[in-house]
Amino acid sequence: MYAHKAWQTLKLEIPVDLAKVASRLGIIIHEKDFVDEIDGLYLRINGAPPIISINSSYKKPLMRRRFTLAHEIGHHLLGRRINPGNRLFFVDAGKTQRTLIERACNRFAAQLLMPEDLVKHHYNELCYNAGQRVAIMAERFGVSGWAMRRRLKEMGLEVSSFRR
Repeated sequence: MYAHKAWQTLKLEIPVDLAKVASRLGIIIHEKDFVDEIDGLYLRINGAPPIISINSSYKKPLMRRRFTLAHEIGHHLLGRRINPGNRLFFVDAGKTQRTLIERACNRFAAQLLMPEDLVKHHYNELCYNAGQRVAIMAERFGVSGWAMRRRLKEMGLEVSSFRR
């Protein structure tokens, strides 16, 4: 619902400009090297703009950081519904327990970065290049090959086993 609304309101294109989405929501984005275990964090305190901080370590590939940023935007939007007006703080790490809110934020991130209608369009467009389809789509959408494969599977679309 939120991802679809963002696409309509902001007239987004692929790859999604996440800075534009965050700016529209009044979120400050901060990038910093953290310990490897931390991917990102979201902080909301009354009287201050919300902050998302992303681990900018060279060990965190750009596509991973993009997904983390979209995930943290999900915390902002979903957190307003579950805990309106109060302080909210999330630290996301590779081994973060997969709670309901974490799964919801992952789903939001996937829908924001890879909307179903556009994924289907590009999937069909690349029907004659099935062996490279995932890699090409991942590059177009600005996500990792892993994230694209997962999104295709979740949408019930066939994923070729051939990879670059």
